[in-house]
Amino acid sequence: MGGQRLGRSRAAAKARLGAVDRPLAVLSLAGFVSQVGVAVMLPLLPLYATLLGASPFVLGLLTSAFAVLNTIGQLGVGLLSDRFGARRMVPTGLGIYAAANALIATATSALPLVAFRSLAGFGGGMAIVAERVYLARSTPAHRLAFTNGILSAAQSAGTVTGPAVAGFLAAASDLRVPFVLVAVTSLVAFGGTLFLPREPAAATAPARATAIVPGDGAGEDAARAIPSASGKPPVRTALRPIVALLLANLALQAGFGAFITTYAPFSTTRLGWSTAEVGIVFSLFGAGSILLGPWLSRLADRHGRRLIAILGTVPVIAWGVILVLGLPSPVIWAESILAGGGLTAFGAAWYALLSEASPAGRQGRTFGFVSAISTLGIVVGAIAASTLWEAVDIAAGPLIASIAVAAAIPALLALPRARPSTAAA
Repeated sequence: MGGQRLGRSRAAAKARLGAVDRPLAVLSLAGFVSQVGVAVMLPLLPLYATLLGASPFVLGLLTSAFAVLNTIGQLGVGLLSDRFGARRMVPTGLGIYAAANALIATATSALPLVAFRSLAGFGGGMAIVAERVYLARSTPAHRLAFTNGILSAAQSAGTVTGPAVAGFLAAASDLRVPFVLVAVTSLVAFGGTLFLPREPAAATAPARATAIVPGDGAGEDAARAIPSASGKPPVRTALRPIVALLLANLALQAGFGAFITTYAPFSTTRLGWSTAEVGIVFSLFGAGSILLGPWLSRLADRHGRRLIAILGTVPVIAWGVILVLGLPSPVIWAESILAGGGLTAFGAAWYALLSEASPAGRQGRTFGFVSAISTLGIVVGAIAASTLWEAVDIAAGPLIASIAVAAAIPALLALPRARPSTAAA
């Protein structure tokens, strides 16, 4: 009898694990394929726009319009995910993104290019939020950081692979072909997400925490999830963790905005790097995400997500300082790998913490709102870095990136401390 009970227990555990791994496998494969296309297209987009007659003003409009529509897509899909389910929204966003990039390949002038790129931003924003909401609803609470880390690592693998494909395409074709490739890869990802399993009926990870792993302390909000007298799902209205997570991600995005604005100019003009070296170091971030991200994300589930999120910022903060100091290349390479792993660990822990903090029945709109507002940090960081570049020195850019990321630490410290899960991740 004991052996039979043990066998049934193992079979049940295997079934639960399979139910988690299928959504994760589908989303990871879709993320990898999609990011290969994105990594191919992004470096060539300004060249393609210039070929179509875009002025510097139109180039700025191209970036701004994409960002604005991306934000709108994130806000809108949050509401739609709560109403119609995130599973439907993931392929919808990818389908819009694929169609928009196919249209970009047919553009004959700059203005249609801006319009089609804006549409791509809307679809991309939908997919960004919907896939994370779906993953949160399909994953046991004690594995949230780990599964988000795996998804981020898969996307990073696509980002690392993309530049090699881009080099081949640039030599063998014209500038329209990369956008055809993006449309194809997005369409493949769209097809894969059509096979995602349905979301659980109880679509809130915090509520599942008490059912799947009793007493694991995966989230401090779970402990407050007391059913109402009517038997309806509890409604949590605590804003403190949501605001803290919003400010933390806003700071990280501001750091990214400062980094992306000044990294390449500083590296080439002050450190004497070639374009190839700039790309290699950028790829090392992706390598760090792949090699270290999943392991660190698992530690977040086991030893505390707030702690790992804070520790994940440390190598990112140090990276800008090391770059400005001009330390030897091997040191910068090693630090880039550590920073890539830290970024993935931060993101994985952050999504898990946001899943715990989101009110029951309003998870989608909470994800959409927080993600969309956080995106504004990129604009703040980019403007701050470019302004100080002109007023002081270009070295201010990487330092501003480090300072901005450091600002995420006090925001994370404002989160209530939660006891980590003891369940196997």
